Amino acid sequence: MAATLRDVARVSGFSVTTVSRALNGHSDVNEETRRRIVETARQLNYVPNRVAQQLVTRKANAVGLYSLDRESFLNQFIALMIGGMMDEATNHDFNLMLFSTQRLKTAQEAISQCRQRGLGGVVISGLRTDEPWLDELNQADFPIVLVDVPVQGPRATYVSVNNVLGARRAVDHLVSLGHRTIGMINGHSAAWVSHQRLMGYQEALRAHGLEIRDSYVYEGDFSKESGRRGAEHLLKANPEITALFAASDLMAVGAVEQLQAMGFSVPDHVSVVGFDDQDFAIHVSPQLTTIRQDMYTFGRLAVRELITMINDTAYIPKHVDLPCVLVQRGSTGPVRTMGRC
Repeated sequence: MAATLRDVARVSGFSVTTVSRALNGHSDVNEETRRRIVETARQLNYVPNRVAQQLVTRKANAVGLYSLDRESFLNQFIALMIGGMMDEATNHDFNLMLFSTQRLKTAQEAISQCRQRGLGGVVISGLRTDEPWLDELNQADFPIVLVDVPVQGPRATYVSVNNVLGARRAVDHLVSLGHRTIGMINGHSAAWVSHQRLMGYQEALRAHGLEIRDSYVYEGDFSKESGRRGAEHLLKANPEITALFAASDLMAVGAVEQLQAMGFSVPDHVSVVGFDDQDFAIHVSPQLTTIRQDMYTFGRLAVRELITMINDTAYIPKHVDLPCVLVQRGSTGPVRTMGRC
């Protein structure tokens, strides 16, 4: 049978209260007393009961990832983020719990469920900008970190990559290859990243003195099929387009497949850039030029920020912004307009 706190108290000759305070690092315990108690605990192979400690101190040692998209846990890209979250939580002696739901109606409902599970804080992913209870999170009294949705409250903040910069780099790359008529296949309008990537696309065009045309932008939904639809629509409506920037790798791959089905060669006739750098980007033909997000580091930083918030009641929430980089592969090349089709 494992040694208990009472066993340490009995063998060392001190009260249970003194033993508990000594082992938990309280400064009011004499150093000699602490030394004797620690030595006794070592001899008895005493292991603290973390659950009991949490009940006494009211300090949770678990955080959660709440996803409002049930399919996200099957996504390899999200799996990388979860891996980073788990490693960071472990480094801080925290557990990570995963939850998925599509039924939450209020922020308080989400927070209540987290507290019932003994969580000290939560990372929430899959939120749309049109969620009716998103504004409630600004006033939440529970540590929250959102993924790719801007919120800034007393106990809430968010992490994201620099989507504007990533989109600018995609367009800069295409312009450097001579492209001047660049279309965009964007994600749905309820995603904050869609607005950010559109902003970056437009900023880059403006910086290069290129005309911004609404007809060059197609609103998809981040799926491969919407990438197919977007490529077909943009090239039929604007046959002068020589390059496409897609706001996700899935849409980019769909665009490449549709362009090839329409008789275009990628990149000889049309260049394509994606966003994410998912694993499949190197398993398509041609391999996909894209903007890389480091989702493992993303997950680590999200949990690190959350645990800092949990441990520091004076914490001032801040937006954590990660860099992203262009990865050049085979789907982009110099502009060629003669004999394209």
